[in-house]
Amino acid sequence: MPVENQDMHVTTSLRTDPKVVNTAGRRRTSFHSVFGEVLLGMYRVKVFRPVVRWALRNFEQGTMFSLTWREILFRQYRVRVGLYTYGECLKPGLLPPGTVIGNYCSIANNLTVFRRNHPVDRISQHPFFYNVKCGMINYETLEIDLCNPLIVEHDVWIGAGTTILPKCRRIGTGSVIGAGSVVTRDVENFSIVAGNPARHLRYRFPTGIQEELLRSRWWDLPVEQLLENLPDMIKPAGQEAIARLKQVTGDANKS
Repeated sequence: MPVENQDMHVTTSLRTDPKVVNTAGRRRTSFHSVFGEVLLGMYRVKVFRPVVRWALRNFEQGTMFSLTWREILFRQYRVRVGLYTYGECLKPGLLPPGTVIGNYCSIANNLTVFRRNHPVDRISQHPFFYNVKCGMINYETLEIDLCNPLIVEHDVWIGAGTTILPKCRRIGTGSVIGAGSVVTRDVENFSIVAGNPARHLRYRFPTGIQEELLRSRWWDLPVEQLLENLPDMIKPAGQEAIARLKQVTGDANKS
């Protein structure tokens, strides 16, 4: 289920309208409604799934904010998705079991993730001989997806049409993957990569800024706290802005 139009409207409003920003900052921005456990049970029955989606839109502000939806993704599909992350990763069954995605990630359409390859060193590469789902064998003869999970860390932007292959196991915090890329290996923190195969183009920030941002762990904060530092969040990252941000995150960690 792609992120709802309502989610996208909220995101756009946060960037552009100070009145909406102030309103958002005063309300809860992650939700687990009183119906959460009931919805979790209902989702197990396919006929009730449209009702569950309707309830999440109306009672938990849609999938971008819903804690119940994240619990459904984990219990039903063994996929973990962090808070405020939106996009294709919220579509049930799209990502292989074991996938973990951090907070505040932006995932565009047409993402494809593979966690194992055909066996090129065997007599046959056909899935009859390694995939139980084909009904020809009684056990998997290649490692299953859960044995090679993909970890996407925090505040990652993955462009439209990206393909991620099995040898990529980690996409680092703050990184960017250009649209149409084929990612064949791990992506470093704050790296911008693109192409087929995807290659490192540059880092978003100098090393010092990268280290300070990682130490801040700002992505652990709810968005309403980050909005209190809105002037620093909407301009290019600098040492002074990050120092103020670290004060906020430090206070949050102490409480």
